[in-house]
Amino acid sequence: MSELPVTVVVSRRPAPGREIELEEWARGLVDLSSRFPGHLDGDVMPSADGGGDLVVALSFVNADAAHDWEHSPERDSWLARADGLVDGPARPQSLGGFESIFAPSTSSAVVPRWKTAVVIALAIYPASLLLQLVLGPVTASWPLPLRALVSTLVLVPFMVWVGVPWLSRRLDTWLHRRPDRG
Repeated sequence: MSELPVTVVVSRRPAPGREIELEEWARGLVDLSSRFPGHLDGDVMPSADGGGDLVVALSFVNADAAHDWEHSPERDSWLARADGLVDGPARPQSLGGFESIFAPSTSSAVVPRWKTAVVIALAIYPASLLLQLVLGPVTASWPLPLRALVSTLVLVPFMVWVGVPWLSRRLDTWLHRRPDRG
């Protein structure tokens, strides 16, 4: 079982004149998914100009929960309701790893890379300092490649499962602030 959140992003092009109906359908899909075990969040993002793709992002606690949703009869039944509302096939994409840590928010499924870098730096700096304080005296005489390997083996799991998820939850409002909101 994957322990990281997974966000499934699907882009749908509305059939001409069916933009409002497709958006209502997408909001219903998000509502339906919110009642599913492991659901974290959902968002509908219509195109800015009203003529492009509508994007639906659904976040789940892990890959197993996302899989269960994607293979559920409830989802299949709801997808069938989109017949006639869309132009062309769905374009799905699943996010994992650091992308998925930053994705679950109702305000946006996309976090600017510079903000991702800031959160990672804010999480790794104190962890790195603490690691050097604790392990530095023990590993000082070791060859540099071995010290780097030990640091990597400690810091990477910490960053993926503890540091970045903890910090991103606390900075969620800032991470997902849209440019038009400051």
